[in-house]
Amino acid sequence: MRCLCSVVFLFVLFSSLGYAQTDTLRINSGLSGQTATLENFLSKLQVKQDPRITDMLIRHNQINQKRNGTDGYRLEIFFSSDTKAREQAVRVKNEFNLVFPDIASYMLFQTPNFKVRIGDFRNKSEALKAKAHIASKYPNAFIVKDNIRFPELFTESVEQNEEQ
Repeated sequence: MRCLCSVVFLFVLFSSLGYAQTDTLRINSGLSGQTATLENFLSKLQVKQDPRITDMLIRHNQINQKRNGTDGYRLEIFFSSDTKAREQAVRVKNEFNLVFPDIASYMLFQTPNFKVRIGDFRNKSEALKAKAHIASKYPNAFIVKDNIRFPELFTESVEQNEEQ
């Protein structure tokens, strides 16, 4: 009895798998057919939403453009409020740029401290990797939330490789 139930179950399972990959909507009948079907579907699609949602999206977009950046993380490698803190911050920034030229560095003043922050990391794991990378030279570096520059989507080297 147990064997018979197993056989029936396997038969039903395998017979239904034969229809799993069939295109019952006929969407993938060809690239041009697929495009036409998609355009036909989208022309019939009606989105009902509160008009305030569109206004909020426009406002959100405007605010992000004014910020000139996005939320992210940086590593802070220096801060001081000494009398010669500015000179020290410039020296630390220049030393960092010599040792790690591939990581961007920034000097900023937040009363009463001069700070040197490095990197533009979108998530904390990227910042932790960079922290481990610079730990031998800057063991006291720590992660801070900051407004980072937008990441470059296409660099010149990628565009040049595509041309070749």
